[in-house]
Amino acid sequence: MNNFTMSHLGVMVDMAGCPNRCRHCWLGAHKNGHMNIKEFQEIASQFKSWRDENGKGISEWSFFSWWREPDYHKDYRHLWELEKALSSPECAERFELLSTWRLARDDSYAAWAATLGPKVCQITFFGMEDTTDWGMRRKGAFKDQITATERCIEVGIAPRWQLFLTKRCLPELEDFLRLMHELDLWHRCEKIGRKFEFFIGGMTPEGCGYELEAERLEQPDLERIPRELVTLSRDGLCMLGRPESELVQELLQESKPPRMGASFPSVAIDADYDVYPNIAEPASWWRLGNLETDGVDQIMDTLFCGATPGMIANQTIAVSALAGQYGVADSQKLYNKGDLICRFMHQWGIDSLK
Repeated sequence: MNNFTMSHLGVMVDMAGCPNRCRHCWLGAHKNGHMNIKEFQEIASQFKSWRDENGKGISEWSFFSWWREPDYHKDYRHLWELEKALSSPECAERFELLSTWRLARDDSYAAWAATLGPKVCQITFFGMEDTTDWGMRRKGAFKDQITATERCIEVGIAPRWQLFLTKRCLPELEDFLRLMHELDLWHRCEKIGRKFEFFIGGMTPEGCGYELEAERLEQPDLERIPRELVTLSRDGLCMLGRPESELVQELLQESKPPRMGASFPSVAIDADYDVYPNIAEPASWWRLGNLETDGVDQIMDTLFCGATPGMIANQTIAVSALAGQYGVADSQKLYNKGDLICRFMHQWGIDSLK
């Protein structure tokens, strides 16, 4: 049993892709596409026309012209209008995300985004300039994030900074703290009637994030984080979790399977028309099929039957078995429980391909 139902389904189409290849990204590093508006409309039509064996379709649809970077497509304004037209009434949605790449390059973008809401934009850092450029795998990314912050404040959008901590950035955390104060972000957001938020995020070890495991913080590293930075962080250090050694002992007692689900059940379509459920990383063991070669009927049948290897494992393999096979009993690396289970599932997926 999975949590995909006939009541509501999102369809996210990676029309243009993403300008970055962030090292933490659980969505991986799929190639960028060049889909046009007609292709987006045709994809939506296929899903909206689908019916199950009883002749019943999805009650409400939400269509998105992006998957990884919102508004990255050059026709982003028209596409937002199209998303509203294709989606069920009141089901088109914008999140607290904008294209920081576009904010740094398109002078009119911030003002346009400010008319839509929500008036918050999440902006990612991996540390100071060199480390953020490394983390986002793009030269100039750090400067873009700073420019995006300024553009947001100018139009009444509150920037929300998230910092991903790795061993690499520990020596520069005092500089990062100083940067936030120099930009006077709390006071400037107050002046526009908004609240500046900063938080230290946790990294999910799947997709590109699995490749960052060597940089994952360990328990002793916490002493190197400035106390003021922890105090200013919205959630403190909660999102970093606890040592794997502690979590493994708990997970070895869990006889139920992971049963990972999605808070907003959706399918994602990449540039090659491969389709994935948004339960976990878009890896081959989760892949539902290809829209061009398999067709929407087979994809939807696989989705609702939970018939991919990953979906089957998610509902059948006990967490204790995964922890016994992949847990490291003396590891001091920090995870929250859900992220550690995601790592186990990633390792299981890799092994399943052998």
